[in-house]
Amino acid sequence: MATVLLVSSVDTREKEILFLKGLIEGQGSNVLVMDLSMGAYKEGVADYTCLDVAKEAGVSFQEIAQSKDTNKNMEYIVRGSTIIAKNLYEKGLIDGIAGFGGVSNTTVISLLMKELPFGFPKLILTTAAAIPAYAARLFAETDIAMLHSCVDVNCLNKFVIALLKRFAGMVAGAVKTEKVNLSSQTVAVALTEFKFSEKCTERVRALLEQKGFEIVPFSATGTSDRIMEQMASNGLFGGILDIVPAGLSEALLGGNRSAGSDRLDKELQTGIPVILTPCGFDLLSCGPLERRETDPFWKQKRLAKRKLFVPDKFRVQARTSRKEVEMVAQEFAKKLNNAKGKVIVFIPLLGFSSLSKPGAPLYEPQTDKAFVRTFKKFVNTDKVEVVELKNTIDDPEFADAIVEKFLAEMHQTA
Repeated sequence: MATVLLVSSVDTREKEILFLKGLIEGQGSNVLVMDLSMGAYKEGVADYTCLDVAKEAGVSFQEIAQSKDTNKNMEYIVRGSTIIAKNLYEKGLIDGIAGFGGVSNTTVISLLMKELPFGFPKLILTTAAAIPAYAARLFAETDIAMLHSCVDVNCLNKFVIALLKRFAGMVAGAVKTEKVNLSSQTVAVALTEFKFSEKCTERVRALLEQKGFEIVPFSATGTSDRIMEQMASNGLFGGILDIVPAGLSEALLGGNRSAGSDRLDKELQTGIPVILTPCGFDLLSCGPLERRETDPFWKQKRLAKRKLFVPDKFRVQARTSRKEVEMVAQEFAKKLNNAKGKVIVFIPLLGFSSLSKPGAPLYEPQTDKAFVRTFKKFVNTDKVEVVELKNTIDDPEFADAIVEKFLAEMHQTA
């Protein structure tokens, strides 16, 4: 029988926890409850009480309950609950983890879930799923599944009951699903991509699959970038083809696909072969188009006066300026200089993406040259190999060169 670790706060949601526990058990799974309470202790509900959680964090629950430092208290709860959950996982005592609550509970639950490996079922029911500022950070970096609760789960009305029944079905189904062996003999390779790199990335993927590699693509949306890096740091990949590292430039410039200023850091510390290109540094995601009238970001950067690619009213790509690409190039070089393993950067001199090649809407060769000059000025070529090719990123010769180099690096590390 599969066992689910159910996590929430007993002091505020006891009835809902017990009701959900009964629903999951009714679908043939065992349930262990872990209490994340920070206000009061209730006896006889949880298998792992808030006292146990506090003890694992190295403090007494009384200290947490009496403290007004919410941030510090949350750190204690995250630390203690993570220790308990990881211990249960490592002993094979749980087959999945599920939790529910508001923003505070969901923050704690997501942070502890991120410490559990990819492929282990992780499910959250929360109102926070619909808050743009929170949602991506809650489930980014790992495979958390979230069900949006459009009503607060703090009483058992007919709407909450309907939600809990659906959530119980999701949880029970997830933990009963046959587990996938992620440690197979096939070497998995991470590949970042987006619409404006697809000719290159499709060819790279096809050629490497012919050679027996298992290619794992990630859309360079910002969120997927972070998930890729977390998976890489967990040792799930034998190499990384970071064709679109633009989550870094988007973070530096304030674009929609920002992956945070720490983009690249985790993958560069893995020690595995990493190949990158400057694809995406040539454009800034700034949609929807309606922002151009009133948005201070558009006005500050004078985006409306730049070259734009507008496929629809939601998506807008603006050409990055010379000053911006020089800043990105310097930061890019700085990060690569600190890499633990072998790093190779392929630069398509005739167009970083399909939008900036000759005849394309964001074609601006002098700006691309400014990036290359600045990058070469700051990069440590004793640690980073730089390959400049007179191609656009769409040219098959460019993809072929990446594959040839990658195969050589993998052969050396085998």
